[in-house]
Amino acid sequence: MIFQKKFQLSSCFLTAAGLFSAGTLVYYLIQSNHDACFQVSILVLLAVGMVGEIASLFVKVDFIPMLASSCIGVALGLMVYYALPTLSDLWNNVNFIGGNAFAYFMYLGLLLLSFVLSVIPCFLSEKEEK
Repeated sequence: MIFQKKFQLSSCFLTAAGLFSAGTLVYYLIQSNHDACFQVSILVLLAVGMVGEIASLFVKVDFIPMLASSCIGVALGLMVYYALPTLSDLWNNVNFIGGNAFAYFMYLGLLLLSFVLSVIPCFLSEKEEK
């Protein structure tokens, strides 16, 4: 059902993006409580994006991969917004806000990779050739 008759590149990217988003979600749930980086909005957006990517493997609706990548992109933007005070402290060599800069860099890197993996299938065609 997922890989019908021939290798479909967009299905592979959707599978990779769904698995990577799931891994990012699990890592965020495990680590963010220890670093005071937890935000419910990022959790919800990442979960909706992950479900959208997995759902688009089974339901062929054109806008679902775009909706999933939009949710992950907004989660990435929110993570940048929440990380800016900590990164500003790091840049200015002060400890005014606090926070764990390494954790924010990890979350930003994982969300960026997840976003790139989820955007690629939006530009791949799955039309059958006759």
